[in-house]
Amino acid sequence: MSRKNVQMRGLKVCVIGCADRDNHHLEQQFSRMGIQGEFCPVFPNEAQFVGQQLLVFDGDNPDLFHPTNKLPWPALPKIALTAMETPSRLQWITEQKIDSYMRKPVRFDGVMTAFTLALESAARFAQLEQQLRRQEERLRARKYLFSAQIQVMQSLQLGEDEAYNLLRLAAMAQHMTIENLSCEFLNNKPSWLNLLKALAVDKL
Repeated sequence: MSRKNVQMRGLKVCVIGCADRDNHHLEQQFSRMGIQGEFCPVFPNEAQFVGQQLLVFDGDNPDLFHPTNKLPWPALPKIALTAMETPSRLQWITEQKIDSYMRKPVRFDGVMTAFTLALESAARFAQLEQQLRRQEERLRARKYLFSAQIQVMQSLQLGEDEAYNLLRLAAMAQHMTIENLSCEFLNNKPSWLNLLKALAVDKL
């Protein structure tokens, strides 16, 4: 399946703690690309982050850098500007969980690349997190499937595979996952057993 290109026009970007020269170049690029920029000399409060879609911050700004205190970043893609390559500063920048970076001073090239990579990286990470949550939910639900399977085996005198297949067929008929159906079964066993008995006559 093809992916849509990242759209820059209308993108809302918050720029944090950057030098005037870098702000000026970023503002020029934003104007050219149709990006809405908000420039904050210090770390914004929670209200200032509302509506923003991308963050750019100066990773060399001593007012932002602190080896132990964590900045309260919102869940948005982040780009660090940096000119320093000292191990401590690079370690701090990586701890901010950035999605891309740009070298200082900001020039007229590189902005599109950094923004595209950051947005794509954040989108992929969000997708992976969503998939992981779904898998964790299914793993947690497996214990309910096992309990339902045991009870179907005992109530309908079926083998392990037959009970599983019956639950699977019922889940397909109800457009549910087998794990969700198992939870429903355990909450209302008599009704579901009647349904499963009828299904067993037709299918098993």
